[in-house]
Amino acid sequence: MNKAAGTSRSSLFLIEMIIVTLVLSWGSASCVRCFVNAHVMGQKTRELNKAVSIATGFAEVMRGTDGDIDSIISVFPDAIKGDETYFTVFYDNDFNPCDADSAVYASDVTLSPTGAIQNMHIKVASLRDNSIIYELDATKYMNTPRG
Repeated sequence: MNKAAGTSRSSLFLIEMIIVTLVLSWGSASCVRCFVNAHVMGQKTRELNKAVSIATGFAEVMRGTDGDIDSIISVFPDAIKGDETYFTVFYDNDFNPCDADSAVYASDVTLSPTGAIQNMHIKVASLRDNSIIYELDATKYMNTPRG
């Protein structure tokens, strides 16, 4: 009789341990998922903050110069000029300007003068997944009509 009671207690203890182990495993899996999501959100926030800073910098340079593409590019020596209305700057993983071969991010700037108004469209994108991180439109009134 004593053996049956001991066996019963042992099996109940084993079942309790299995249940506790399963609950702890489920809890730790949920925590790991939360930490991964937080890391991804932090990375996206970092990218967005840098992209906003880059786009705002281009807009401020356009407003602070005569609005001509050559005067804007003179402030950004790493810019690659496409034509008279377009240029690109490439960035590495830390958003430092770099060449196109090692680029992770790119900013495309398009100028479109209409009369006495200079319009600038800035797009900062990730080259990893070809997604646009941030876009900004800026406008400057020019003293003399162009375009």
